[in-house]
Amino acid sequence: MRCHWNRILACRLHANQHLQRGVALAVRSSQNLKSAGSSSRQYSGTGTIARDCGSQQTTRVRFAPSPTGYLHLGGLRTALYNYLLAQQNGGKLILRIEDTDQTRYVPGAADSLIRAMEWAGIKFDEGPGLGGPHEPYHQSKRLDLYKEHATTLLDHGHAYRCFCTPERLSLVRLEAQKAGRTASYDRKCAMLSKQESQERANKGEPFVIRMKVPEGKTIVQDEVHGKVEFANKEVDDSVLMKGDGYPTYHLANVVDDHLMGITHVIRGQEWLPSAPKHVLLYDMFGWDAPKFAHVPLLLNPDKSKLSKRSGDVNVEDYRDKGYFPEAVVNFVALLGWHPGTTEEIFDMKGLTAAFTLKNIQQSNAVVLREKLDWINKTHLLRRAETEEGLKEMAAILRPKLEADLGPLSGEHSNDYIARVISTLKERIKNIYDVPALCGYFFKAPTYTSDESVAYRKKIGDETLRAVLPLALERFRADEGTELSNEAAKQILKDVADKLGLKLPVVMNALRYTVSGVKVGAAVPETLATLGRPCVVNRMGHVLARINASNEQDTARTV
Repeated sequence: MRCHWNRILACRLHANQHLQRGVALAVRSSQNLKSAGSSSRQYSGTGTIARDCGSQQTTRVRFAPSPTGYLHLGGLRTALYNYLLAQQNGGKLILRIEDTDQTRYVPGAADSLIRAMEWAGIKFDEGPGLGGPHEPYHQSKRLDLYKEHATTLLDHGHAYRCFCTPERLSLVRLEAQKAGRTASYDRKCAMLSKQESQERANKGEPFVIRMKVPEGKTIVQDEVHGKVEFANKEVDDSVLMKGDGYPTYHLANVVDDHLMGITHVIRGQEWLPSAPKHVLLYDMFGWDAPKFAHVPLLLNPDKSKLSKRSGDVNVEDYRDKGYFPEAVVNFVALLGWHPGTTEEIFDMKGLTAAFTLKNIQQSNAVVLREKLDWINKTHLLRRAETEEGLKEMAAILRPKLEADLGPLSGEHSNDYIARVISTLKERIKNIYDVPALCGYFFKAPTYTSDESVAYRKKIGDETLRAVLPLALERFRADEGTELSNEAAKQILKDVADKLGLKLPVVMNALRYTVSGVKVGAAVPETLATLGRPCVVNRMGHVLARINASNEQDTARTV
């Protein structure tokens, strides 16, 4: 443990020395960021701190969520793309919790995010609970580090204290809006001398620290959008350190990405307008910036931005609705990325082999539930190809069955549930469809729903009274033996032939008898899955109901 911390302290000492060298280089530049002159440089500096402490060859990426709630689909996609890039290159994926905005912090959200990632099959190499050479991985526990770096920027003229009150800032925004300008700070406090700024701070006057954006332009080289140029006059002097001592995203993510040796920053397109600020910060510190890849936004079918008001946007929502993790991962991977082929169905191994940053599209991606349903159905069929896959689905489905239908009887083992899934696989898109659509495999029908009453009327009691006695006799004939699909099919055919009825008429009579609904799997497969004792029992029950109903009708007539 002592060796571990000594290494971190050594890295930090080296970082400070490197930082001073980088700032000195920028100060000596003829068009440096400290001066009021223009600057059109993309990056400057002599390398990253973390790479000085480790390998220069390792791909290092991070997923850095804010613990403000559940994991959004867009967050899962960002984490997935980072994971795939790391897996492809034998790199490392770091989980960093960006919890510096205490007003939005939700207790337990970080643990919920981690559980959702585990469910999706995304594994981290460093992070909370995992450890690593750059602990701690909660930004709220790294405040001294941000203060040190903010002070360095302040000392070298790349930042300044802002003493403006919230009331004044509101007026500045209001005036900008009235004038039709983008609301941005008017740099009043940038005009303060160092002496006055220091004196006011010494007196305890509240302040924040803002970055001092130079004149000129900033170029962001993005892996998705290519070369993106920003006029610095359109880049606001953003707050780097808030009055409560916490950093903003702009400072904290740049400092941490550098110190943790992040080589690629993959994040949502909404951060592209902030990218010039981050490039400038790297330049101010004299650091090499990582490669950026800003991935497209996720939209609703009506092209509005996907948000919590849109319905199911959280990964947990899809998990709780019975979607398979591999289906959700497959689905989000295709939201803004394509493999360059017509293939659309992937497991994690296939995604790892196919993924490239160059195939991430610039246009926004529309989230279509129908597409997810189709992908989930395809993965369901894949799972159903093996006995192991069916058993796994049965184990997932059992709690849902008991929650929706009540306790299951002893005969409803996981093996039986697996047979039900196998029978219904072509009819369902999601295993959670089973209790909603086909609860009759586990509970006897009541025959009282509007659908059931209409179905009985369509078939006709006369047909039921003709078919059921003969069918009941045939199913009882081999009592004690297992009912196969072929045996059930033959009995139905024999009954139809003997009564001179069309086979579909007999099948409808039996479907109503055992299920009470008109839609489901093929009748012979349904009968075989339910088993001979269940089929015989339900046939006897329905026949008794029909006879009782007929007796009541006769009595009323008399």
